[in-house]
Amino acid sequence: MYFFKKNISNCLYIFFIFLTFNFIEFSTKEVLAKTFVVSKIEVEEKYNLSFNKLKVMDRGFKKAFQDISQMILERKDLDKIRNTPINDIKKLIENFSILDEKFINQKYKSIMEVEFNRKKLIKFLDSKNITISLPKKINVLFIPVMIDLETNNFNYLNENIFAENWESIKKNYFQISYIIPNEDAEDYLSIKNNLEDIENYNFKKILNKYYSENFIIMIIFKRKNNIKFYSKINFDDKFEILSKNFKDKNIDNQTDLNLMILNIKNEYEDNWKSINKMSPSTSVPIRLSVESNNTEKSLKLENALGNLDFVNSYNIEKFDSKMIIYKVYYSSSPKRFLKDILSYDISIDTSSSNWKIK
Repeated sequence: MYFFKKNISNCLYIFFIFLTFNFIEFSTKEVLAKTFVVSKIEVEEKYNLSFNKLKVMDRGFKKAFQDISQMILERKDLDKIRNTPINDIKKLIENFSILDEKFINQKYKSIMEVEFNRKKLIKFLDSKNITISLPKKINVLFIPVMIDLETNNFNYLNENIFAENWESIKKNYFQISYIIPNEDAEDYLSIKNNLEDIENYNFKKILNKYYSENFIIMIIFKRKNNIKFYSKINFDDKFEILSKNFKDKNIDNQTDLNLMILNIKNEYEDNWKSINKMSPSTSVPIRLSVESNNTEKSLKLENALGNLDFVNSYNIEKFDSKMIIYKVYYSSSPKRFLKDILSYDISIDTSSSNWKIK
């Protein structure tokens, strides 16, 4: 009886797929989320006889557009859309809400949340020859070391003015969260013992202690008012060296200090964005096969494909009594796809051209 029921179930599943294929004619399923959401947009205006709430909202839309642009674009592309007219910005907005509004001391203050239509925004930026980076939060182990080249003294965390002020510089568009370790005598000695060749020191002993795959080692060389940042960056197994010089900057001047920190943070954000770039027009096709009688695996796979950021679309390319073959259009590398889908507890056998779900 169990065998009979199981065969009926398998036949029904294949029959259902057959009907679906006849109705949709092998159509492609779009899986990009509908909107980009920008929260905590603060706008303020004097409340007098010339007060116009619609104009205030337009200012909020402009600020939201600036924030989403800084969130998904590298700084080199921002100038291309800096003067976008408000009417063009409004065409990209799917929805908005005013989370809070107050009238205080003859001033109107409001906090808005704006949702941009993802498809329209990507199309708009594509018309400007701009490739977006998908917004994606990341936690990064942050190891800051400051060296005074005149005195040969160094500071790890304690009395390191950059470490002390690092978290005070915040922007709505930042995607990177920094994990700063506690001062540790053993870590301090490891750095001290390798100070003479600090640029080539791999910090492996410290990194292994915190089990962090993503990290930034920021070494600051100070000589009078000339500051050099030498950074070792590892995001998603991609390692890069970043070097940045600032001349005539006084670290005891809060304005100079804040500007340098913001500049370096923006450099790190750009580095992260470069890894998360997507281009629907240059998607990599990936084929995945699943046994036809394994409904659970198929549903699990489709759920993962619907949630993965870089999956533009997918369709069932072929099916028979043994296999279902999915064709997936992916806007990043196959290596990244394998890593991302593994987070949904899906393992893939890549030994053949059609990868197989294990």
